Amino acid sequence: SGMNNMPIRLLPVLCIAVWTTAAAQQPGQFPKADPKQDAKLAAELRNRAAKGDGDAALRLGNLVELKRTPAGYGTAIDWYRRGCELRDLSACHNVGLAYQQGRHGLKPDPAEAASHYVKSAERGFINSMYNMAILYADNGQIATDPREGLKWMLIAQRAATQCPERRICREVSEDPRGYRVKLEQRLSSRERRETYDMALAWHPKN
Repeated sequence: SGMNNMPIRLLPVLCIAVWTTAAAQQPGQFPKADPKQDAKLAAELRNRAAKGDGDAALRLGNLVELKRTPAGYGTAIDWYRRGCELRDLSACHNVGLAYQQGRHGLKPDPAEAASHYVKSAERGFINSMYNMAILYADNGQIATDPREGLKWMLIAQRAATQCPERRICREVSEDPRGYRVKLEQRLSSRERRETYDMALAWHPKN
């Protein structure tokens, strides 16, 4: 599921289809732009977010990002952060994406991106699992144990077998840029085996 109508500026090393899955919000889920209806929807979403609805915060962030809210609704990243606090997985992913790509006025910060991705990856969000693997695979993004990156890649690929009809799942299965190989090459055969075991034993958090 992707917000494919969003103009996403890609960093050269990140030009893969997964980056267009910024939000788990289909463009079709918003009716055509209509300032009066948009204002009404924004007010309704803000009320629902205030009552603890993470999905409403995510959708309000999407609406702000589309520049379809009246003045006074803050920034998209504020609403994505709020959605993440309210345990919405797509919202956490969007905050991670913003830090990874330096969007919404944030400076690129791979470690901060990872800290948000992991919140949704741990609860089974495949987009975040794959993006975690990419952060570890791309040297210099986050200089830490490549086993952690390979673990997320293996978990993402296992999840992808359950949803072959979704573009993100096909992308993860095919791994066209070879992130899995990059990670495996940095590990000894013993480390690889340990990582396969770790990935097999993994279960999503509630």
